[in-house]
Amino acid sequence: MINQSKWIIENNSKSQLVRASTIKPRIDYAAEIVDGLLDVLARHRQDVNKNNLELYQRLDKDSQVLSTLEKQVRYELELSYTIESLRQVRRSIDCIVGLGNVPTVLSPTISVVRTIRSKLLALMPAMDFQLGELSLLLGGIIIDAAHLASTNLDFGKANEVSSRLLDEAKLIADSKIYKQFPNLDFW
Repeated sequence: MINQSKWIIENNSKSQLVRASTIKPRIDYAAEIVDGLLDVLARHRQDVNKNNLELYQRLDKDSQVLSTLEKQVRYELELSYTIESLRQVRRSIDCIVGLGNVPTVLSPTISVVRTIRSKLLALMPAMDFQLGELSLLLGGIIIDAAHLASTNLDFGKANEVSSRLLDEAKLIADSKIYKQFPNLDFW
């Protein structure tokens, strides 16, 4: 019988292998996580949107529907905001051109992912683990890349950029929902 330390967790998952890798495979894995999250969220949003459109069409016939529709449209708006925010993260990952710009490009994404994670916890708790893993992965990539490139991290600038990215995502999400439900006045 071989004794192993109780601190070693045997887990052959892909995330364990990627964390021990160089920066490029970790960036690819982060992109893979974002793509997977976007797929799930987009499918879920389509289902919610379909139901909302059905409710919206029945709005004139049944006044009780307004309360339900309001809750569902707010939920769809949060989903749209999350999707657009994750698309901003994906665009940032796609903008990486070399080791030197990794910290600058990816630093704002940590705040974006953490904001999404906190908003989604109540709406879709199943996504919490993947968003937490993405946040840790991005943080590790940024720290390692900054260390290797002897780059300083400017968190003030990163926070400004992340606020701008979140504002853009909100604007896009609001615009999409307002176009679909133009006659609703409960915002």
